[in-house]
Amino acid sequence: MAKKLVSVWLSLTILLFSSISIYAEENVQGDFFTKNIVINGETIVNNHLQFPFFLYKDTTYFPLTPEMGEILGLKAEMDFESRTLKLLKTEPSLVNISESWKKNEKEDVLTQVNREVQVLAYELELQAPKETAKDDDSADASTDIRNTTEGNVSDETIQIPELSVREIDLGELPVLTQGNVIYLPLKAMAGETGYGWDIYYDSYTGIYVSTKEGTPAKAFWNEAESKYNQGLVHYIRNYNGNYTVNKAQELVFLFKHAAQTYQINEKILIAVAHKESTFNAKAHGSSGSLGIMQVMPSTGSLYGLGPEQLLDAETSINFGAMYLSERIAAYDGDLTKGFSAYNQGSVKVNRGTHSTRYANRIIDTINGIDSYLTSNGYGLGY
Repeated sequence: MAKKLVSVWLSLTILLFSSISIYAEENVQGDFFTKNIVINGETIVNNHLQFPFFLYKDTTYFPLTPEMGEILGLKAEMDFESRTLKLLKTEPSLVNISESWKKNEKEDVLTQVNREVQVLAYELELQAPKETAKDDDSADASTDIRNTTEGNVSDETIQIPELSVREIDLGELPVLTQGNVIYLPLKAMAGETGYGWDIYYDSYTGIYVSTKEGTPAKAFWNEAESKYNQGLVHYIRNYNGNYTVNKAQELVFLFKHAAQTYQINEKILIAVAHKESTFNAKAHGSSGSLGIMQVMPSTGSLYGLGPEQLLDAETSINFGAMYLSERIAAYDGDLTKGFSAYNQGSVKVNRGTHSTRYANRIIDTINGIDSYLTSNGYGLGY
């Protein structure tokens, strides 16, 4: 009974994303968050969110969508007329997003700035009503707050919900909006000034969030994966010193995301990029091939890709991952034939007139990556 009353009370007390009149001050662009997002041990694939996490002023912003609210245990009501955002802490009802197909193109996010918004944090506190003295003759049923069922009085009392409220200080950071969706800086929810969330960030893997009291966010961090990614970053920079650590980290995640999408080992993609272009996204080959994966314009055009697109690192890596995955699958997982088809075309491989020299170079490079990682103490990610 108590839980039902609280549920009804919540639905009447706060509305989630009702009609909003937006008074934005300026447009700003946030950088798409390319690394891992792990909430209470569950990896949230940012590419699968209609409204993704992003970075603005080196701060991670998260979307206050209904689904994300269910994952984080948070409801919100925004009044732009009074510039007041009310947040209510609830129990998480989802562990991950319900639909996992791709919903965005990993593009930077255009949002609107809303400054001087007062952010109020509400928490529900259940308190048993105080006992009041009364004599038997004057007992009034309207004051009996014990749980009753069909005239029977139980010893269980109904707890009355009360709210505590405090203001969350965002510092110099603004509330951001995109359409009806509100974005808040993730760090504002941490510690006693927020909702007590614990947040841990590792530049080689991503951001980790724990909304569970007593569970540190770092408990969800994978140290082996972090070392492995660090090794891949250093491997890339070892062969192309033009990359900063941050840019090499972004490149590693491009390789890993493409590998996951097309079910291919990221070290295959890294080895091909190494031998084809030395990780140069703007490389022009002597045969006319373009980009980090050195795709021929004629091949790219068959898939609707122009020269400028092939010179974009992410597009080139995704295309290379798709094309390599298809070639390898066509030859039942035979890497030598798959790599040869990528380099010389399937016709030669089918005729048996192909050279295995290119494939052997790629296989040697994959083995070289493993050797580099293990000999330098980075490990293989497990």
